[in-house]
Amino acid sequence: MIPKSLRFRLPLTYAGIALIATLVLGAVLLLTLQQVYRQQEIDYLTGNAFAISERVLPLVREGDLGQLQANVEGMAFLSQTRVQVFNADNTSQMADSGNPREVDSSTEINVSVEIDGVEQTFEQPVANSNAREVTETTIVIEPGLFGSVDEEVKSQLIEEGSVEEGVDVAEEVEDATGVITRTTTVTREVVSDVLPVVGTQFGFGFGEQPGADGTVSNLAVSRPIVDENGRLLGRVELSQGPAYGRDILQSVFLGWLIASAVAVLLAGLAGWLVSRRLVWPLLTLTEVTTRMADGDLAARTAVQRQDELGTLGSSFNKMADQVEGTITTLRQFIADAAHELHTPLTALQTDLQTLGQTATAQEPNQAAKIERMQAQAVRLQTLTDSLLDLSRIEANSNGDSEIVNLNHLLQETAELFASRAEQADIQFGLTLPDLPLQVLGNPLRLRQAVQNLLDNALKFTPSGGEVAVLLAREDDFAHLTITDTGIGIPDEDLPHLFGRFHRGRNTADFPGNGLGLAIVQAIVVGMNGRIAINPLTPGTQVVVHLPIS
Repeated sequence: MIPKSLRFRLPLTYAGIALIATLVLGAVLLLTLQQVYRQQEIDYLTGNAFAISERVLPLVREGDLGQLQANVEGMAFLSQTRVQVFNADNTSQMADSGNPREVDSSTEINVSVEIDGVEQTFEQPVANSNAREVTETTIVIEPGLFGSVDEEVKSQLIEEGSVEEGVDVAEEVEDATGVITRTTTVTREVVSDVLPVVGTQFGFGFGEQPGADGTVSNLAVSRPIVDENGRLLGRVELSQGPAYGRDILQSVFLGWLIASAVAVLLAGLAGWLVSRRLVWPLLTLTEVTTRMADGDLAARTAVQRQDELGTLGSSFNKMADQVEGTITTLRQFIADAAHELHTPLTALQTDLQTLGQTATAQEPNQAAKIERMQAQAVRLQTLTDSLLDLSRIEANSNGDSEIVNLNHLLQETAELFASRAEQADIQFGLTLPDLPLQVLGNPLRLRQAVQNLLDNALKFTPSGGEVAVLLAREDDFAHLTITDTGIGIPDEDLPHLFGRFHRGRNTADFPGNGLGLAIVQAIVVGMNGRIAINPLTPGTQVVVHLPIS
Protein backbone atom coordinates (compact mmCIF):
# COMPACT_ATOMS: atom_id res chain seq x y z
CA MET A 1 0.00 0.00 0.00
CA ILE A 2 1.44 3.39 -1.05
CA PRO A 3 1.54 5.94 1.80
CA LYS A 4 -0.71 8.94 1.28
CA SER A 5 1.72 11.49 2.67
CA LEU A 6 3.74 13.55 0.19
CA ARG A 7 6.79 12.99 2.36
CA PHE A 8 6.77 9.35 1.23
CA ARG A 9 5.05 9.55 -2.13
CA LEU A 10 7.47 12.08 -3.62
CA PRO A 11 10.66 10.03 -2.93
CA LEU A 12 8.88 6.92 -4.19
CA THR A 13 7.86 8.78 -7.34
CA TYR A 14 11.42 9.97 -7.98
CA ALA A 15 12.76 6.46 -7.40
CA GLY A 16 10.09 4.99 -9.70
CA ILE A 17 10.95 7.42 -12.49
CA ALA A 18 14.65 6.62 -12.11
CA LEU A 19 13.90 2.89 -12.15
CA ILE A 20 11.82 3.15 -15.33
CA ALA A 21 14.49 5.29 -17.01
CA THR A 22 17.29 2.88 -16.11
CA LEU A 23 15.23 -0.09 -17.25
CA VAL A 24 14.54 1.48 -20.63
CA LEU A 25 18.12 2.69 -21.14
CA GLY A 26 19.56 -0.63 -19.98
CA ALA A 27 17.27 -2.61 -22.29
CA VAL A 28 18.17 -0.43 -25.28
CA LEU A 29 21.89 -0.63 -24.47
CA LEU A 30 21.91 -4.39 -24.02
CA LEU A 31 19.87 -5.00 -27.17
CA THR A 32 22.14 -2.70 -29.18
CA LEU A 33 25.30 -4.37 -27.91
CA GLN A 34 23.81 -7.78 -28.54
CA GLN A 35 23.05 -6.88 -32.15
CA VAL A 36 26.53 -5.40 -32.65
CA TYR A 37 28.35 -8.44 -31.29
CA ARG A 38 26.02 -10.81 -33.10
CA GLN A 39 26.90 -9.09 -36.38
CA GLN A 40 30.59 -9.32 -35.52
CA GLU A 41 30.26 -13.06 -34.90
CA ILE A 42 28.43 -13.49 -38.23
CA ASP A 43 31.09 -11.46 -40.07
CA TYR A 44 33.85 -13.50 -38.40
CA LEU A 45 32.29 -16.82 -39.35
CA THR A 46 31.50 -15.62 -42.89
CA GLY A 47 35.06 -14.41 -43.55
CA ASN A 48 36.60 -17.64 -42.22
CA ALA A 49 34.12 -19.75 -44.15
CA PHE A 50 35.13 -18.00 -47.38
CA ALA A 51 38.86 -18.49 -46.71
CA ILE A 52 38.49 -22.13 -45.65
CA SER A 53 36.32 -23.00 -48.63
CA GLU A 54 39.08 -21.69 -50.94
CA ARG A 55 41.72 -23.59 -48.97
CA VAL A 56 40.03 -26.99 -49.00
CA LEU A 57 38.88 -26.75 -52.64
CA PRO A 58 41.83 -28.81 -54.08
CA LEU A 59 41.52 -31.44 -51.36
CA VAL A 60 37.79 -31.83 -51.91
CA ARG A 61 38.31 -32.04 -55.67
CA GLU A 62 40.95 -34.78 -55.25
CA GLY A 63 38.95 -36.58 -52.54
CA ASP A 64 41.93 -36.76 -50.16
CA LEU A 65 39.90 -37.17 -46.99
CA GLY A 66 42.91 -37.75 -44.71
CA GLN A 67 44.66 -34.57 -45.74
CA LEU A 68 41.31 -32.78 -45.72
CA GLN A 69 40.67 -33.84 -42.11
CA ALA A 70 44.15 -32.72 -41.06
CA ASN A 71 43.70 -29.32 -42.72
CA VAL A 72 40.26 -28.91 -41.25
CA GLU A 73 41.54 -29.60 -37.74
CA GLY A 74 44.36 -27.10 -38.14
CA MET A 75 42.15 -24.37 -39.53
CA ALA A 76 39.53 -25.06 -36.86
CA PHE A 77 42.13 -24.62 -34.14
CA LEU A 78 43.46 -21.41 -35.66
CA SER A 79 40.01 -19.93 -36.26
CA GLN A 80 38.60 -21.33 -33.01
CA THR A 81 35.53 -22.62 -34.80
CA ARG A 82 34.09 -26.01 -35.59
CA VAL A 83 34.66 -26.72 -39.28
CA GLN A 84 32.58 -29.33 -41.10
CA VAL A 85 32.83 -30.22 -44.77
CA PHE A 86 29.92 -31.93 -46.53
CA ASN A 87 29.65 -33.38 -50.00
CA ALA A 88 27.79 -31.70 -52.84
CA ASP A 89 24.55 -33.53 -52.08
CA ASN A 90 24.82 -32.63 -48.39
CA THR A 91 24.21 -36.29 -47.60
CA SER A 92 27.49 -37.23 -45.97
CA GLN A 93 30.18 -35.54 -43.94
CA MET A 94 33.64 -35.48 -45.45
CA ALA A 95 35.52 -33.91 -42.50
CA ASP A 96 34.71 -32.61 -39.03
CA SER A 97 37.10 -30.83 -36.71
CA GLY A 98 34.93 -31.33 -33.66
CA ASN A 99 34.99 -28.89 -30.82
CA PRO A 100 37.96 -26.58 -31.48
CA ARG A 101 38.50 -26.11 -27.75
CA GLU A 102 39.16 -29.79 -27.17
CA VAL A 103 42.82 -29.91 -28.25
CA ASP A 104 44.18 -33.33 -29.12
CA SER A 105 47.67 -34.25 -27.83
CA SER A 106 48.89 -35.11 -31.34
CA THR A 107 48.04 -31.72 -32.84
CA GLU A 108 51.16 -29.89 -34.02
CA ILE A 109 51.76 -26.33 -35.17
CA ASN A 110 54.56 -25.56 -37.66
CA VAL A 111 55.98 -22.11 -37.07
CA SER A 112 58.56 -20.46 -39.34
CA VAL A 113 60.47 -17.48 -37.97
CA GLU A 114 63.22 -15.42 -39.65
CA ILE A 115 65.47 -13.41 -37.34
CA ASP A 116 68.53 -11.37 -38.49
CA GLY A 117 68.90 -13.30 -41.70
CA VAL A 118 68.64 -16.65 -39.89
CA GLU A 119 65.69 -18.75 -40.89
CA GLN A 120 64.68 -21.24 -38.21
CA THR A 121 61.96 -23.83 -38.57
CA PHE A 122 60.41 -25.44 -35.49
CA GLU A 123 58.03 -28.29 -35.24
CA GLN A 124 56.47 -27.79 -31.84
CA PRO A 125 54.03 -30.26 -30.32
CA VAL A 126 51.08 -28.53 -28.77
CA ALA A 127 50.36 -30.73 -25.82
CA ASN A 128 53.53 -32.73 -25.13
CA SER A 129 56.15 -31.36 -22.73
CA ASN A 130 59.83 -32.13 -22.09
CA ALA A 131 60.11 -33.27 -25.74
CA ARG A 132 63.52 -33.65 -27.37
CA GLU A 133 63.52 -31.51 -30.52
CA VAL A 134 65.95 -31.80 -33.41
CA THR A 135 66.18 -28.59 -35.43
CA GLU A 136 68.36 -27.90 -38.44
CA THR A 137 69.37 -24.27 -38.64
CA THR A 138 70.85 -22.92 -41.85
CA ILE A 139 72.87 -19.75 -41.44
CA VAL A 140 73.61 -17.84 -44.64
CA ILE A 141 76.67 -15.57 -44.41
CA GLU A 142 76.41 -12.41 -46.46
CA PRO A 143 78.97 -12.24 -49.39
CA GLY A 144 82.19 -10.40 -48.75
CA LEU A 145 82.57 -11.46 -45.10
CA PHE A 146 85.82 -13.17 -44.25
CA GLY A 147 87.40 -14.46 -41.10
CA SER A 148 86.57 -17.10 -38.55
CA VAL A 149 82.85 -17.01 -39.22
CA ASP A 150 82.39 -20.52 -37.93
CA GLU A 151 83.94 -19.63 -34.59
CA GLU A 152 81.73 -16.53 -34.22
CA VAL A 153 78.59 -18.48 -34.96
CA LYS A 154 79.65 -21.23 -32.63
CA SER A 155 80.47 -18.79 -29.84
CA GLN A 156 77.09 -17.08 -30.31
CA LEU A 157 75.24 -20.37 -30.09
CA ILE A 158 77.23 -21.47 -27.07
CA GLU A 159 76.42 -18.21 -25.27
CA GLU A 160 72.75 -18.76 -26.00
CA GLY A 161 73.05 -22.15 -24.31
CA SER A 162 71.35 -23.94 -27.17
CA VAL A 163 74.32 -25.85 -28.62
CA GLU A 164 75.29 -29.22 -27.23
CA GLU A 165 77.20 -30.56 -30.25
CA GLY A 166 79.85 -29.13 -32.56
CA VAL A 167 79.58 -26.90 -35.58
CA ASP A 168 80.28 -28.39 -39.01
CA VAL A 169 81.18 -26.38 -42.13
CA ALA A 170 79.14 -27.62 -45.05
CA GLU A 171 80.69 -25.83 -48.04
CA GLU A 172 82.37 -22.67 -49.33
CA VAL A 173 81.58 -21.53 -52.91
CA GLU A 174 83.30 -18.84 -55.04
CA ASP A 175 81.39 -17.50 -57.99
CA ALA A 176 82.77 -16.07 -61.29
CA THR A 177 83.18 -12.59 -59.84
CA GLY A 178 85.32 -13.87 -57.01
CA VAL A 179 82.72 -13.46 -54.33
CA ILE A 180 82.82 -16.20 -51.73
CA THR A 181 79.62 -17.55 -50.20
CA ARG A 182 80.08 -19.76 -47.18
CA THR A 183 77.15 -21.82 -45.95
CA THR A 184 77.41 -23.30 -42.49
CA THR A 185 74.99 -25.87 -41.17
CA VAL A 186 74.72 -26.15 -37.45
CA THR A 187 73.13 -29.25 -36.04
CA ARG A 188 71.78 -28.81 -32.53
CA GLU A 189 70.01 -31.10 -30.16
CA VAL A 190 67.88 -28.99 -27.87
CA VAL A 191 65.99 -30.13 -24.79
CA SER A 192 63.08 -27.76 -24.16
CA ASP A 193 59.97 -27.53 -22.01
CA VAL A 194 57.05 -26.97 -24.35
CA LEU A 195 54.25 -24.66 -23.18
CA PRO A 196 50.75 -25.83 -24.03
CA VAL A 197 49.03 -23.56 -26.53
CA VAL A 198 45.29 -23.09 -26.03
CA GLY A 199 42.76 -21.23 -28.14
CA THR A 200 40.66 -18.42 -26.71
CA GLN A 201 38.12 -16.08 -28.23
CA PHE A 202 40.84 -13.42 -28.27
CA GLY A 203 43.50 -15.56 -29.97
CA PHE A 204 45.96 -18.08 -28.49
CA GLY A 205 47.12 -18.33 -24.93
CA PHE A 206 49.45 -20.30 -22.74
CA GLY A 207 47.88 -22.07 -19.85
CA GLU A 208 45.61 -24.92 -18.99
CA GLN A 209 43.50 -26.38 -21.74
CA PRO A 210 39.95 -25.06 -21.51
CA GLY A 211 37.02 -27.39 -21.22
CA ALA A 212 34.33 -27.90 -23.80
CA ASP A 213 31.91 -25.63 -21.96
CA GLY A 214 33.64 -22.35 -22.84
CA THR A 215 31.95 -19.31 -24.25
CA VAL A 216 30.69 -20.53 -27.61
CA SER A 217 28.47 -18.81 -30.12
CA ASN A 218 25.31 -20.57 -31.21
CA LEU A 219 25.55 -19.14 -34.74
CA ALA A 220 26.47 -21.15 -37.83
CA VAL A 221 27.52 -20.05 -41.32
CA SER A 222 27.59 -22.25 -44.42
CA ARG A 223 29.40 -21.58 -47.71
CA PRO A 224 29.48 -23.67 -50.88
CA ILE A 225 32.74 -25.07 -52.30
CA VAL A 226 32.74 -24.27 -56.00
CA ASP A 227 35.53 -24.92 -58.51
CA GLU A 228 36.67 -22.67 -61.37
CA ASN A 229 33.90 -23.94 -63.63
CA GLY A 230 31.18 -23.14 -61.13
CA ARG A 231 30.57 -26.80 -60.28
CA LEU A 232 29.41 -27.43 -56.71
CA LEU A 233 31.82 -29.77 -54.98
CA GLY A 234 30.63 -29.52 -51.40
CA ARG A 235 29.80 -27.24 -48.57
CA VAL A 236 31.80 -25.96 -45.61
CA GLU A 237 30.03 -25.04 -42.41
CA LEU A 238 31.49 -23.08 -39.49
CA SER A 239 29.88 -23.10 -36.05
CA GLN A 240 30.69 -22.94 -32.34
CA GLY A 241 32.80 -19.87 -32.93
CA PRO A 242 33.94 -17.50 -30.19
CA ALA A 243 31.09 -15.54 -28.60
CA TYR A 244 32.75 -12.14 -28.71
CA GLY A 245 30.14 -10.22 -26.78
CA ARG A 246 28.70 -12.66 -24.27
CA ASP A 247 31.19 -11.98 -21.50
CA ILE A 248 31.07 -8.27 -22.28
CA LEU A 249 27.27 -8.30 -22.16
CA GLN A 250 27.37 -10.05 -18.81
CA SER A 251 29.77 -7.42 -17.47
CA VAL A 252 27.63 -4.62 -18.90
CA PHE A 253 24.50 -6.20 -17.38
CA LEU A 254 26.15 -6.40 -13.96
CA GLY A 255 27.36 -2.81 -14.23
CA TRP A 256 23.90 -1.73 -15.34
CA LEU A 257 22.33 -3.39 -12.30
CA ILE A 258 24.73 -1.61 -9.96
CA ALA A 259 24.27 1.72 -11.74
CA SER A 260 20.49 1.30 -11.66
CA ALA A 261 20.48 0.61 -7.94
CA VAL A 262 22.68 3.64 -7.29
CA ALA A 263 20.48 5.80 -9.56
CA VAL A 264 17.31 4.71 -7.79
CA LEU A 265 18.84 5.41 -4.38
CA LEU A 266 20.09 8.83 -5.47
CA ALA A 267 16.70 9.65 -7.01
CA GLY A 268 14.94 8.59 -3.81
CA LEU A 269 17.34 10.76 -1.79
CA ALA A 270 16.72 13.71 -4.11
CA GLY A 271 12.98 13.15 -3.82
CA TRP A 272 13.24 13.07 -0.04
CA LEU A 273 15.17 16.36 -0.01
CA VAL A 274 12.66 17.97 -2.35
CA SER A 275 9.75 16.61 -0.30
CA ARG A 276 11.22 18.13 2.84
CA ARG A 277 11.42 21.53 1.19
CA LEU A 278 7.96 21.14 -0.32
CA VAL A 279 6.11 19.47 2.57
CA TRP A 280 7.47 21.56 5.43
CA PRO A 281 5.46 24.69 4.46
CA LEU A 282 2.38 22.53 3.97
CA LEU A 283 2.78 20.98 7.41
CA THR A 284 3.20 24.45 8.87
CA LEU A 285 0.03 25.62 7.15
CA THR A 286 -1.81 22.51 8.34
CA GLU A 287 -0.75 23.14 11.93
CA VAL A 288 -1.82 26.79 11.76
CA THR A 289 -5.19 25.97 10.20
CA THR A 290 -5.80 23.32 12.87
CA ARG A 291 -5.05 25.83 15.61
CA MET A 292 -7.35 28.34 13.97
CA ALA A 293 -10.10 25.73 13.66
CA ASP A 294 -9.72 25.04 17.38
CA GLY A 295 -10.42 28.69 18.13
CA ASP A 296 -6.99 30.30 18.08
CA LEU A 297 -7.80 33.18 15.75
CA ALA A 298 -4.35 34.72 16.29
CA ALA A 299 -2.60 31.75 14.60
CA ARG A 300 -0.49 32.80 11.60
CA THR A 301 1.93 30.97 9.34
CA ALA A 302 5.62 31.86 9.21
CA VAL A 303 6.13 30.58 5.63
CA GLN A 304 8.12 33.22 3.76
CA ARG A 305 9.14 32.04 0.30
CA GLN A 306 9.28 33.47 -3.20
CA ASP A 307 7.21 30.72 -4.80
CA GLU A 308 3.63 29.45 -4.89
CA LEU A 309 3.83 28.15 -1.32
CA GLY A 310 4.94 31.57 -0.11
CA THR A 311 1.99 33.12 -1.93
CA LEU A 312 -0.31 30.57 -0.31
CA GLY A 313 1.05 31.39 3.14
CA SER A 314 0.66 35.11 2.58
CA SER A 315 -2.91 34.64 1.32
CA PHE A 316 -3.74 32.51 4.35
CA ASN A 317 -2.47 35.17 6.73
CA LYS A 318 -4.58 37.80 4.99
CA MET A 319 -7.62 35.54 5.19
CA ALA A 320 -6.95 34.85 8.88
CA ASP A 321 -6.74 38.59 9.56
CA GLN A 322 -10.12 39.12 7.94
CA VAL A 323 -11.69 36.17 9.75
CA GLU A 324 -10.30 37.31 13.08
CA GLY A 325 -11.56 40.82 12.48
CA THR A 326 -15.03 39.61 11.51
CA ILE A 327 -15.37 37.24 14.43
CA THR A 328 -14.00 39.81 16.87
CA THR A 329 -16.56 42.32 15.60
CA LEU A 330 -19.37 39.78 15.96
CA ARG A 331 -18.28 38.85 19.45
CA GLN A 332 -18.04 42.47 20.43
CA PHE A 333 -21.49 43.07 18.99
CA ILE A 334 -22.98 40.16 20.90
CA ALA A 335 -21.27 41.25 24.10
CA ASP A 336 -22.45 44.84 23.64
CA ALA A 337 -25.98 43.73 22.77
CA ALA A 338 -26.14 41.40 25.75
CA HIS A 339 -24.80 44.11 28.00
CA GLU A 340 -27.22 46.68 26.65
CA LEU A 341 -30.16 44.27 27.00
CA HIS A 342 -29.24 43.30 30.51
CA THR A 343 -30.28 46.58 32.13
CA PRO A 344 -33.73 47.00 30.48
CA LEU A 345 -34.50 43.33 31.08
CA THR A 346 -33.77 43.75 34.75
CA ALA A 347 -36.07 46.79 34.87
CA LEU A 348 -38.73 44.86 32.91
CA GLN A 349 -38.63 41.99 35.39
CA THR A 350 -39.02 44.45 38.31
CA ASP A 351 -41.99 46.13 36.65
CA LEU A 352 -43.62 42.80 35.90
CA GLN A 353 -43.25 41.71 39.49
CA THR A 354 -44.86 44.93 40.70
CA LEU A 355 -47.62 44.62 38.10
CA GLY A 356 -48.20 41.01 39.07
CA GLN A 357 -48.70 41.89 42.71
CA THR A 358 -51.15 44.69 41.81
CA ALA A 359 -53.05 42.52 39.30
CA THR A 360 -53.38 39.71 41.75
CA ALA A 361 -55.09 42.04 44.26
CA GLN A 362 -57.30 44.04 41.80
CA GLU A 363 -57.71 41.94 38.62
CA PRO A 364 -57.20 38.24 39.26
CA ASN A 365 -57.82 37.39 35.57
CA GLN A 366 -54.61 39.19 34.50
CA ALA A 367 -52.39 37.25 36.90
CA ALA A 368 -51.79 34.32 34.50
CA LYS A 369 -50.77 36.63 31.66
CA ILE A 370 -48.37 38.53 33.83
CA GLU A 371 -46.85 35.28 35.04
CA ARG A 372 -46.14 34.16 31.45
CA MET A 373 -44.58 37.56 30.72
CA GLN A 374 -42.33 37.16 33.73
CA ALA A 375 -41.24 33.68 32.50
CA GLN A 376 -40.31 35.10 29.09
CA ALA A 377 -38.43 37.94 30.70
CA VAL A 378 -36.47 35.45 32.81
CA ARG A 379 -35.71 33.45 29.67
CA LEU A 380 -34.45 36.56 27.90
CA GLN A 381 -32.38 37.43 30.92
CA THR A 382 -30.83 33.94 30.96
CA LEU A 383 -30.13 34.10 27.24
CA THR A 384 -28.52 37.50 27.59
CA ASP A 385 -26.34 36.35 30.47
CA SER A 386 -25.28 33.24 28.52
CA LEU A 387 -24.33 35.26 25.46
CA LEU A 388 -22.36 37.66 27.60
CA ASP A 389 -20.56 34.77 29.32
CA LEU A 390 -19.77 33.07 26.01
CA SER A 391 -18.37 36.29 24.55
CA ARG A 392 -16.15 36.83 27.57
CA ILE A 393 -14.93 33.23 27.54
CA GLU A 394 -14.08 33.28 23.84
CA ALA A 395 -12.35 36.62 24.30
CA ASN A 396 -10.20 35.05 27.07
CA SER A 397 -11.80 37.32 29.64
CA ASN A 398 -12.32 34.50 32.10
CA GLY A 399 -10.25 36.08 34.84
CA ASP A 400 -6.92 34.97 36.25
CA SER A 401 -6.07 31.24 36.23
CA GLU A 402 -5.12 29.45 39.42
CA ILE A 403 -4.72 25.96 40.82
CA VAL A 404 -8.16 24.37 41.25
CA ASN A 405 -8.79 21.30 43.41
CA LEU A 406 -11.26 19.27 41.36
CA ASN A 407 -12.17 17.04 44.30
CA HIS A 408 -13.37 20.00 46.38
CA LEU A 409 -15.06 21.73 43.45
CA LEU A 410 -17.04 18.63 42.47
CA GLN A 411 -17.98 17.86 46.05
CA GLU A 412 -19.35 21.37 46.63
CA THR A 413 -21.19 21.47 43.29
CA ALA A 414 -22.60 17.95 43.67
CA GLU A 415 -24.18 18.79 47.02
CA LEU A 416 -26.44 21.37 45.33
CA PHE A 417 -27.53 18.95 42.59
CA ALA A 418 -27.85 15.95 44.94
CA SER A 419 -30.78 17.60 46.74
CA ARG A 420 -32.36 18.50 43.40
CA ALA A 421 -31.96 14.91 42.23
CA GLU A 422 -33.54 13.62 45.40
CA GLN A 423 -36.57 15.87 44.87
CA ALA A 424 -36.90 14.54 41.28
CA ASP A 425 -36.58 10.92 42.46
CA ILE A 426 -33.28 10.50 40.59
CA GLN A 427 -30.44 8.48 42.07
CA PHE A 428 -27.31 10.64 42.21
CA GLY A 429 -23.78 9.23 42.73
CA LEU A 430 -20.35 10.85 43.12
CA THR A 431 -17.03 8.97 43.00
CA LEU A 432 -13.79 10.81 43.75
CA PRO A 433 -10.17 9.56 43.85
CA ASP A 434 -8.30 9.24 47.14
CA LEU A 435 -5.69 11.77 46.10
CA PRO A 436 -6.88 15.23 45.07
CA LEU A 437 -6.52 16.17 41.40
CA GLN A 438 -5.49 19.72 40.65
CA VAL A 439 -5.82 21.62 37.37
CA LEU A 440 -4.93 25.12 36.23
CA GLY A 441 -7.92 27.29 35.34
CA ASN A 442 -10.54 29.77 36.45
CA PRO A 443 -12.54 28.21 39.32
CA LEU A 444 -15.68 30.21 38.52
CA ARG A 445 -15.69 29.18 34.87
CA LEU A 446 -14.86 25.57 35.71
CA ARG A 447 -17.71 25.48 38.24
CA GLN A 448 -20.00 26.96 35.57
CA ALA A 449 -19.04 24.18 33.13
CA VAL A 450 -19.72 21.44 35.71
CA GLN A 451 -23.05 23.03 36.61
CA ASN A 452 -24.14 23.15 32.98
CA LEU A 453 -23.32 19.46 32.52
CA LEU A 454 -25.07 18.38 35.73
CA ASP A 455 -28.05 20.57 34.91
CA ASN A 456 -28.43 18.85 31.52
CA ALA A 457 -28.06 15.41 33.09
CA LEU A 458 -30.82 16.02 35.66
CA LYS A 459 -33.06 17.95 33.25
CA PHE A 460 -33.15 15.17 30.63
CA THR A 461 -33.29 12.21 33.08
CA PRO A 462 -36.82 11.11 34.02
CA SER A 463 -37.96 10.15 37.49
CA GLY A 464 -36.46 6.87 38.65
CA GLY A 465 -33.33 7.39 36.57
CA GLU A 466 -29.71 7.66 37.61
CA VAL A 467 -26.92 10.21 37.31
CA ALA A 468 -23.34 9.19 38.12
CA VAL A 469 -20.31 11.47 38.44
CA LEU A 470 -16.82 9.93 38.31
CA LEU A 471 -13.46 11.65 38.66
CA ALA A 472 -10.31 9.66 37.90
CA ARG A 473 -6.76 10.13 36.73
CA GLU A 474 -5.36 8.67 33.50
CA ASP A 475 -1.73 9.49 32.77
CA ASP A 476 -1.39 13.28 33.00
CA PHE A 477 -5.09 14.05 32.60
CA ALA A 478 -8.05 14.29 34.97
CA HIS A 479 -11.07 12.52 33.49
CA LEU A 480 -14.48 13.77 34.59
CA THR A 481 -17.26 11.43 33.45
CA ILE A 482 -20.95 12.25 33.87
CA THR A 483 -23.35 9.46 32.92
CA ASP A 484 -27.15 9.59 32.92
CA THR A 485 -30.03 7.35 31.91
CA GLY A 486 -32.01 10.15 30.29
CA ILE A 487 -33.62 10.57 26.89
CA GLY A 488 -30.34 10.29 25.03
CA ILE A 489 -29.18 12.07 21.88
CA PRO A 490 -30.33 11.23 18.32
CA ASP A 491 -27.51 10.30 15.95
CA GLU A 492 -28.31 13.15 13.56
CA ASP A 493 -27.81 15.68 16.38
CA LEU A 494 -24.35 14.46 17.41
CA PRO A 495 -22.33 16.59 14.91
CA HIS A 496 -24.13 19.78 16.02
CA LEU A 497 -24.15 19.41 19.79
CA PHE A 498 -21.63 22.20 20.45
CA GLY A 499 -23.16 24.64 17.99
CA ARG A 500 -24.71 27.84 19.30
CA PHE A 501 -28.45 27.77 19.82
CA HIS A 502 -28.64 24.15 18.71
CA ARG A 503 -31.17 22.03 20.52
CA GLY A 504 -31.84 18.36 19.99
CA ARG A 505 -34.96 17.19 18.23
CA ASN A 506 -36.16 15.43 21.37
CA THR A 507 -35.70 18.43 23.70
CA ALA A 508 -38.59 20.63 22.58
CA ASP A 509 -40.50 20.01 25.81
CA PHE A 510 -37.54 21.06 27.98
CA PRO A 511 -36.40 24.61 28.77
CA GLY A 512 -33.09 25.91 27.44
CA ASN A 513 -31.46 28.22 24.91
CA GLY A 514 -28.94 25.94 23.20
CA LEU A 515 -25.85 27.71 24.60
CA GLY A 516 -24.99 25.44 27.53
CA LEU A 517 -22.71 22.97 25.72
CA ALA A 518 -21.13 25.76 23.65
CA ILE A 519 -20.14 27.49 26.90
CA VAL A 520 -18.81 24.24 28.36
CA GLN A 521 -16.69 23.56 25.27
CA ALA A 522 -15.27 27.10 25.28
CA ILE A 523 -14.28 26.76 28.95
CA VAL A 524 -12.68 23.31 28.48
CA VAL A 525 -10.77 24.32 25.34
CA GLY A 526 -9.57 27.46 27.12
CA MET A 527 -7.98 25.16 29.72
CA ASN A 528 -6.24 23.11 26.97
CA GLY A 529 -8.63 20.24 27.53
CA ARG A 530 -11.16 18.41 25.39
CA ILE A 531 -14.71 17.17 25.73
CA ALA A 532 -16.50 14.22 24.15
CA ILE A 533 -20.13 13.07 24.23
CA ASN A 534 -21.02 9.40 23.77
CA PRO A 535 -24.64 8.34 23.23
CA LEU A 536 -25.85 5.42 25.34
CA THR A 537 -28.96 3.25 25.30
CA PRO A 538 -30.53 4.75 27.26
CA GLY A 539 -28.85 7.97 28.29
CA THR A 540 -25.72 9.95 27.53
CA GLN A 541 -22.11 9.97 28.70
CA VAL A 542 -20.03 13.16 28.79
CA VAL A 543 -16.25 12.86 29.25
CA VAL A 544 -14.08 15.89 30.01
CA HIS A 545 -10.27 15.65 29.82
CA LEU A 546 -8.28 18.31 31.67
CA PRO A 547 -4.48 18.44 31.97
CA ILE A 548 -3.28 17.99 35.55
CA SER A 549 -1.22 20.82 36.93
